[in-house]
Amino acid sequence: MTIHQIECFLEVAQTLNFTEAANHLYISQQGLSRQVAALEKELELKLFDRTTREVRLTRSGELLLWRWRDIPKEIWDSVGMAREEGERAKSRIRMTVLEMPGIVELATGILADYMECNPNTEFEINEFFGVKELFNSDMDILMTVSYTSVYEHLEEKCGYFILKKLPLYLTLSKRNPLAEKEKLTLADFKGETLLSLYKDFFSGAERSLFEMISKKEHILEKTRYYENINSLELALLANEGVHIGFKEFYHHFGDRLVMRPLPNAENQISASVILVWRRENEKKLKTFISFLKERFQTQDN
Repeated sequence: MTIHQIECFLEVAQTLNFTEAANHLYISQQGLSRQVAALEKELELKLFDRTTREVRLTRSGELLLWRWRDIPKEIWDSVGMAREEGERAKSRIRMTVLEMPGIVELATGILADYMECNPNTEFEINEFFGVKELFNSDMDILMTVSYTSVYEHLEEKCGYFILKKLPLYLTLSKRNPLAEKEKLTLADFKGETLLSLYKDFFSGAERSLFEMISKKEHILEKTRYYENINSLELALLANEGVHIGFKEFYHHFGDRLVMRPLPNAENQISASVILVWRRENEKKLKTFISFLKERFQTQDN
């Protein structure tokens, strides 16, 4: 049974005239009769009573007319919607955003401003899943935080743009005895546990960063990973370790934490909020990337 057969049946059922129905469908009367006959044979139903003078629906035909009346329209409407969605999907920007307080707010503000200027652009937003998966998914662009220059080796496959810098802090609970010290050195954290977000978060960039600024000394002897921010923050509050982050990260618990510039107030380092995209997508993202560069370069000036 085909859509064409259903359309042929419905046209005859509504006109009760094979010649008129054939004209409406732009096919021959013989072709129309073959389609109706094939449908009746497949369904094992007689749909019309035909004489030389008139065509009438059988009870079975009346039932099918009642239930099938809107089928062709529904089908072609849905096909039209699917085609429209397919066209929209070609221009839709699929973005993955690191789910950190401060980063999410930054991303939503940027997208809202961009869509004011480009109202026909659609965004699909997903949670961060790791830079490796950027190459194994249909994501177009990634907004995340880089603690080190971990993306430089991806330059052949990726383009990236630094949106802004965020000063980094070594953060600990006020319950930690070190919180009472006015000035801390990295050596004070010897034996502490480093609390980190996601096991594959830049392939251990937080630990690598700490070891880099402590001249490769393994001061933090253990790392514990968390799959979400809330679990990490609760562990930090419970004094189960220390964390490397920026002030915007601690959206809910900043007043219960102590933050020390990393490595110190005189030589504080920063994280970079960064956008990464596959070079194969640059043509699609050209307008969006130009908007971002113009906006943030203007802010820097």
